[in-house]
Amino acid sequence: MPETQSNFMGLDGFIWFVGVVEDRNDPDQLGRVRVRCLGFHTDNLTALPTADLPWAHVMHPVTDPSMHGMGNSPSFLVEGSWVVGFFRDSKEKQQPLIIGTLPGVPKSVADPTKGFNDPRHRDSTQLNDSGLKQYAKQIEKDGVTSNPTYGSYPLGASEDLPEEDESEAFSRGSGHTYGETDTSRLARGSVSETHGALVSRRGRRVIDIPIATKPYLSRVQDGASAETRGTFDEPHPKSHTEDASPYTTATYPLNHVYESEAGHIFEIDDTLGGERLHREHSSGTFEEIHPDGTKVVKVIGDNYEIIAGNSNVFIGATKGSGDVLNLTVNGNVRELIKGDYILEVEGDYTQKIGKNFRTKVGYKDGGNREEEIKGNYGYTIDDNIKGRVADDVDVVIGGSEIRAVNGASKLSIEGFYSINSNDDIYLTAKTNLAVQTTSGIMSFKSGDKLNMKSAKAMDIKTEADGLTIYSEGLVHETFKASQITDITGQLDLTTSNVINITGGGNITIIGGPNIELNP
Repeated sequence: MPETQSNFMGLDGFIWFVGVVEDRNDPDQLGRVRVRCLGFHTDNLTALPTADLPWAHVMHPVTDPSMHGMGNSPSFLVEGSWVVGFFRDSKEKQQPLIIGTLPGVPKSVADPTKGFNDPRHRDSTQLNDSGLKQYAKQIEKDGVTSNPTYGSYPLGASEDLPEEDESEAFSRGSGHTYGETDTSRLARGSVSETHGALVSRRGRRVIDIPIATKPYLSRVQDGASAETRGTFDEPHPKSHTEDASPYTTATYPLNHVYESEAGHIFEIDDTLGGERLHREHSSGTFEEIHPDGTKVVKVIGDNYEIIAGNSNVFIGATKGSGDVLNLTVNGNVRELIKGDYILEVEGDYTQKIGKNFRTKVGYKDGGNREEEIKGNYGYTIDDNIKGRVADDVDVVIGGSEIRAVNGASKLSIEGFYSINSNDDIYLTAKTNLAVQTTSGIMSFKSGDKLNMKSAKAMDIKTEADGLTIYSEGLVHETFKASQITDITGQLDLTTSNVINITGGGNITIIGGPNIELNP
């Protein structure tokens, strides 16, 4: 049979202690801390340096498995924390175990020259197990740089300022200092307004953010009117102002606050009527859900959102009938959509472009642009239109077309040009009208009568071959004034019928040397 132990933990007595954490830089990284215990240890750092204190294990709650990296690790104890625990070895007292912390009201700043205080200070001379000035602040002084491995706490001895040894320098970024309860200011009602994070959050609140307006189309839209630009404000932190009365949030003890040494914050506020959730990074980036369910997200740096699967967003207006989504971006916006982009707007769709508007369709493999407009299409362009169509243009106009050109109009065609009308065609020019071909034939053909009329003189001239006038029927020429025919060459009048020359006065034929009639 195994030897029966007569004295082991649980039978050798229970020795408990209250002490102060002075070191948490556990070489085994188990979350252990060094604790100076009241009554068991002296406050004389020469007689008992911090480095000689035993390492104390920290008990975790049943909600924390404390194994294989699971749970909350390491324990969140900092230098200066008051703790309570017991010794697993009641006689030697070298195996302390911490079961909890003790908040209080510190009456004075930490004295790094004595035990039961945070030993870290820029002038600390204590050496660690390796003989290094572990507890000296990481600064360069007299050509020597110390290298502790601590975080941003404490603050009273962490600022490299001449005043850091003065009492007013012993405070955190939150403003929390000695002489007040260790409970976070954020958990104490209106006192929360003095917390540095909340003061900064209110100071960075953005107001008067402009909202997009509809375009004012006074020249193409009937009844158009200019729209006044609206704005919106970032909601007040905690959903109310800092001087709200009554103060409806963070009522003690209903606001449960977690705050890290670097200033990261998480609040679960159970105040009746002021229920909130708040999570904030020390940089100021935060997410807050207000009592009415309103959610405010503010990113002080860049924002990245990666969704590996699908994303579905529904915005349903349940309060009022105003705008459901307002998006204001101070800089550029780029969208790259690898698939199809389908936009369905059941109401009006308006665009208001401050500068240029460029669209390119089919930049990858070619594509079409197709539009169907059930109503009217109106536009006004203050400057030029330039366009190029590489292939055919087919336009069908179901009604009339009216085109007014205040300047010149020029039409240049490389190929065939045809105008067909089932009704009349009128060409009217205020001054000259010229129609010509550079080569080929020009034809005028009328389905009935062809009229040619000039308000003054009329010239018919051929510059090369002769002029042929041919008629299937009677040719009737009427001259209300004299007719003069100048012929440089020969005049031939040939008819298979009778030639009648009738004059109301004399008929004179002048020529020479001979005039022959029926030779």
